[in-house]
Amino acid sequence: MKQYDAIIVGARCGGAPLAMLLAKAGHQVLLVDRMAFGTDIMSTHYVKRSGASLLNQWGLLDAVRAVGTPAIEQLTFEIDGTRLSGNAPPYEGVATDFTPRRFYLDKILVDAAIEAGAEVRDEFSVTDLLFDDGRVTGIKGAAKGGAEVSERAKIVVGADGVRSLVAKTVAAEHTIDAGTHTCGHYAYYSGMRESDSSAELRILTDKRRFFITFPTNDELDMVFLFWPAAEAKQVRANLDNAYAESLRLVPELEARVQAGTRETRISGTHLLPNFFRQAHGPGWALVGDAALHRDPITAQGITNAFTHAAILAQELDSALQGGSSLDSATAAYDQRQFQLLKPMFDYTVHLAMLQALPEEMRQMLPMVANDPSATTAFIGAFMGSVPLDKVFPPSLLDRFAADVERGQQEQRNVA
Repeated sequence: MKQYDAIIVGARCGGAPLAMLLAKAGHQVLLVDRMAFGTDIMSTHYVKRSGASLLNQWGLLDAVRAVGTPAIEQLTFEIDGTRLSGNAPPYEGVATDFTPRRFYLDKILVDAAIEAGAEVRDEFSVTDLLFDDGRVTGIKGAAKGGAEVSERAKIVVGADGVRSLVAKTVAAEHTIDAGTHTCGHYAYYSGMRESDSSAELRILTDKRRFFITFPTNDELDMVFLFWPAAEAKQVRANLDNAYAESLRLVPELEARVQAGTRETRISGTHLLPNFFRQAHGPGWALVGDAALHRDPITAQGITNAFTHAAILAQELDSALQGGSSLDSATAAYDQRQFQLLKPMFDYTVHLAMLQALPEEMRQMLPMVANDPSATTAFIGAFMGSVPLDKVFPPSLLDRFAADVERGQQEQRNVA
């Protein structure tokens, strides 16, 4: 039986670039996914410039541009009537964000893994993991319509999403579980575009609503709405009505939507948990939503997955070349990704609670809006090109972390 260096379960934004990076480094990689390559998937679509900088490093950003993906230069926030509009600072030479449809982006990533030398299998469902004395040593699974096979590797990586089979099978525990606070639904429209290079976010804390709009491929614009999780059942019962009622709260946006044509049904979910899982163990690791899932309200998921792939590839490459043990490599990855991504996780949970603004934030926003450099930094913090602690005072960062702890306590009380 062939022994791979790594088997990666899931060929989306975490798994495919990880396979590409490991294969480029000369390692034997098997990449599998239960779906056919090039299929669509629910997504925020948003690749922040910190994520786009990785695409640029990997030589893939031109391919993303080539399929007609809008490059977002300007972001407008409207928070309880205070409007901030500007461009974020560049991140490692990349001065725009990108909003690709996933069937374009994921194909680019898988094609890059194939070109790098990874073996790939789509429509391949993993049914179980192989263990040897408590250590993961491979997978069991089958191609569509095929017989079950076993494949072995030095490391198995779960890049298989929030309901990760790999995480479930190894009993990866939540190290943080801050609960679910919103439900989110979106649709695509033609004929409503005002700009190819701008995105808008609106927060109405008194109505507990959050709106995101931006252009995407094929001359379509996405309109993404969020409601409190407590309203999820009511929203799902009549999505068209819930959408229309919420849009009436923002007449400017409602007029744009009404001027266009909705080209798809309204899609979305109420399953938007906020957690970190233990992302490493004997013979295994987790990346992307399998390791860290946060509310899509900050559109961080794709960038997180790219970040995971970059860090884990670096650590595994060193270990596979004899620089360290695989277990120490995956432990180092887990620690690095947590330290890097935890601040934005806290900010995301805080926003997802759709609560009244802290008084300090309420006082801060008008001053930021009247200072172009402060506006640029504020937008940069959301876009990932400015560290949060360069924009928010320690008291607000503490508030964000306290909201995560409050979410955890609420989860413990439910349990």
